[in-house]
Amino acid sequence: MSQVKREYNEIPVTHLSNGAKVTLPLHSIYGKEAGPVLGLSAVIHGDEIIGAEILRRVYERLNEEELSGTVLLMPVANPLAFESLTRNTPLDMNNLNRVFPGDPQGWVTEQLAHAIVTNFLDKLDAYIDLHAGGAVPIVDYVYIQNDEALSRAFNFPVLYRPAHPYEGTTATYTSAKGIPSVTVEVGGGPNYEQAVERGVEGIFNCMRHLKMLPGEVVPAPEQVVMTEIQIIRPTQGGLLVPGFDFNAVGSVIEGKQVLSRTYNPQTFEELEVIHTPFERNLVILMRGQLNKVNPGDYGFMIGNLDTAEEA
Repeated sequence: MSQVKREYNEIPVTHLSNGAKVTLPLHSIYGKEAGPVLGLSAVIHGDEIIGAEILRRVYERLNEEELSGTVLLMPVANPLAFESLTRNTPLDMNNLNRVFPGDPQGWVTEQLAHAIVTNFLDKLDAYIDLHAGGAVPIVDYVYIQNDEALSRAFNFPVLYRPAHPYEGTTATYTSAKGIPSVTVEVGGGPNYEQAVERGVEGIFNCMRHLKMLPGEVVPAPEQVVMTEIQIIRPTQGGLLVPGFDFNAVGSVIEGKQVLSRTYNPQTFEELEVIHTPFERNLVILMRGQLNKVNPGDYGFMIGNLDTAEEA
C-alpha cells in the first residue's frame, strides 16, 4: 500500500465568466491493508448540506491503521449549487443527478457530471451517495439499488425498491457498471445532529459489511421495504401549515387525513388542502413545521404500507 495515508486534490472542471476556477474536492484515505475502493459523495443537490457534515465526521473518525482498502470522499459534488443553496445548478438550472455520465462539451452541469465520472466514480469498487430533504423538508430512507445487503447494512428502518429508478443519477451509472451502490436520504431542515450521527454510523456499518473495518456488522433493526411512494408537491405557493402532529419521519397515519393547508399570507385565503393518499400512510418526507412553500416544491413523500414488503 502507499505510504501516503491521506491526500487532498481538487479536480479542475471549468472557469466561471469572472475567471474563478470551478473544481471538485476529493479526499483520499489509504488503509494499512489492501481492500476495495469505497466512494462517498454528498451535496449533488446544493441544498442538501447535511451530507457534507456526515462526510467531515467520517473523515475525522476514520483510522487508517484499521482500514483495509481506500476511501474516496467527495463532500461537495456540486459546489455551484452549494454556493446558492439550490437543488439545481444556478448557471443552467439543470439537476446534476439527472445528467450522468455527463458531457465534457455540454452544459456546466454536464461538465461537472463528466468530471465526477472520470475522476471518481470510475475508480470505485463500492459507492454510497448521501442526499437529504433539503433546507426545510426532512427525509429518512435508503434506496435499494443493485446490492440489497449493502443497502440494508446502512440500518435505516425504511428502504425503497423503486419500480422505475431515476435515470441519469450517480447510482444509475455505477449500478450499470456492476459497482455495489447505495443511495441514502437522511435528514434535512434545521435539526441535524441525530441525523448526522445516524449517517456516520450507517457508513461505518457498511464498511464493516464490506470488510473494510474490523468488528461485527451491527444487525439491522426491523426494516420495511416500500414499493410505492407518492411524492406530493403543493400546487399553490404560500404559507404551509401542517395539519397533523408529526412526531418524526416514519410516523404512520391511518386513513384519509389532512397533511397540510396552504394559505395566502396576505389575504389569509386558504389556497390548498393536502390529504394523505392511502389508507395506511408511512411518512417518508415531511414538512413538519410552519414554512413558506413555492408551487412545485417537495411537500411530502408518503409510502403505502398496504403494498410494502415486510422483512
